[in-house]
Amino acid sequence: MDIEELVSGYVDYLVDSFDEVWTKVKIPADKLEALSAIGGLLSRQITLSIELAQAPSTWNGHSAPLFLRSMTDLYITLAWMMDDLEERPHKYIMHGLGEAKLLIEHYKLLLEKEEYQEDKEDLQQMIEFREHWINSQRNEFFVEVDVGTWSNLNCRKMAQEVDCEDLYNFAYTPFSQVAHSMWPHVSVYNMTRCKNPLHKHHLIPALLDVPLDPDYLYRSCKYVDKTYRLFEKHFEVSIKLMPLDWWNNYWESIPIEEDVK
Repeated sequence: MDIEELVSGYVDYLVDSFDEVWTKVKIPADKLEALSAIGGLLSRQITLSIELAQAPSTWNGHSAPLFLRSMTDLYITLAWMMDDLEERPHKYIMHGLGEAKLLIEHYKLLLEKEEYQEDKEDLQQMIEFREHWINSQRNEFFVEVDVGTWSNLNCRKMAQEVDCEDLYNFAYTPFSQVAHSMWPHVSVYNMTRCKNPLHKHHLIPALLDVPLDPDYLYRSCKYVDKTYRLFEKHFEVSIKLMPLDWWNNYWESIPIEEDVK
């Protein structure tokens, strides 16, 4: 297997297929918020897969799950949003604007603290930039801050409602353990056994090398495939070559005797 060839071919496929999918999506003019929200999420999904592909050193249990957790989270969000393009995209966007408005208030509080006076000009510029960004979409006065979740549901409940609880249980949850540095991950990938029997072979920290594994890129490809199928289902988009079909075709074209370079 030639890694450069795999990455180049996969990235080219993603760019072309993204253009193909998005140009076929037809949403009524009265649902422009939905168009923006699902379009941004589609772009984000493809971008995450591209970034993972272009960094083969991350194809391991240390780093790849950080990408894959975001991709599974995004898929659940997108699937749930597509079941109601009237209200849910609006909630998603307004919650995001509210979070940006709250951040502005935090910056303003820093301006009042003496230890940040040397950074006052930079802070003011950040405040003005974010205020301009909010006002370019909504009048800031009408943007409310909600510290809860944008959907008023947790991710598991959203997954249950769109019939992808297996994805939540077997992908999102274990990948979340990596993202949050939970013990099931840390004990395996950042610990080794003490060799002193008097210490009862307790776990001690270690910097462990793990091998490169293209399976992580395959999983990323699978989540792009699932995302495209959402667009097939909800917008009757016909896609010439699905991601997993591209993946299978690539590997079938490689002679079995080739070694990983």
